[in-house]
Amino acid sequence: MTARRSAEPPQGEVSLEDGAFDIREFTRSARGSHRDELDLAPVRESGLGADALRLLRLLRDLERSTMQRMRNLLVTATHKDARVTAFLTTWAFEKFWIADALDAVLEATGDDLHTSEPAGGLRRAVTERHERRGPVRRAIRANFDGPQIVAAHVTTGLTDEWITQAAYRRLAELADGLHSVVDMICTIKDRHIRFLAEEAQRRLAASPRASKLTRREIKQAVWPIGAIERSDDDRSFFEQIVFGTKAGAAEARAIAERLAALPGLASVAPTVSARLTP
Repeated sequence: MTARRSAEPPQGEVSLEDGAFDIREFTRSARGSHRDELDLAPVRESGLGADALRLLRLLRDLERSTMQRMRNLLVTATHKDARVTAFLTTWAFEKFWIADALDAVLEATGDDLHTSEPAGGLRRAVTERHERRGPVRRAIRANFDGPQIVAAHVTTGLTDEWITQAAYRRLAELADGLHSVVDMICTIKDRHIRFLAEEAQRRLAASPRASKLTRREIKQAVWPIGAIERSDDDRSFFEQIVFGTKAGAAEARAIAERLAALPGLASVAPTVSARLTP
């Protein structure tokens, strides 16, 4: 006789079935290579301007930084959360193929793809020293944070997705020939945002400690995630080209407003827009 499967996960754990977002369907319908569906004729015909090319390369490199982000997350209690780790596996897979799609666009411009090394020195702000912690130090700290740190991870991931979507929209403004590529990428990222927004709302509302840890992580975060390894010049360019215009500043404020609407985060939301705008 087979033992009856428990209907509830052990205390403190979250099952795959929790929440409205269908994580099983998400993993089954992961988007792989996009090369066959890319319309690159406009890029080949008219090329891309210097600002569009540079932003494109930066976005490609940020998408490629996913594995470093995964390493930092999975030395914490996040690796024990079945629902979040199921999402992260597919999220990393989809981001890999987004980066590959951006490589295809660069190839269509004649780019040799050997342009991703940071040019110049890194930004050495004192407020960013926590983000330079290695996995060992992160694992030690994680012992004190406990499972509530998962709320911080999904919330910072959500904020980062909002930021990168704003950057892709700006890329489409800089290059008419990339509208279809940007639309495809933003559609993929819409699913990521739906999952992360649901998890952030639920986990922050459930625990004052989760909100406290999330406020700490937001204060220390470098935006966009992965930018800490880019040069100061690259980061200044990203801030200026994406958020340096009047419309860009409005995008930054909108991101802060969405963050402030999450439980317990109103006090730290302005730090995000302040760091995004040059």
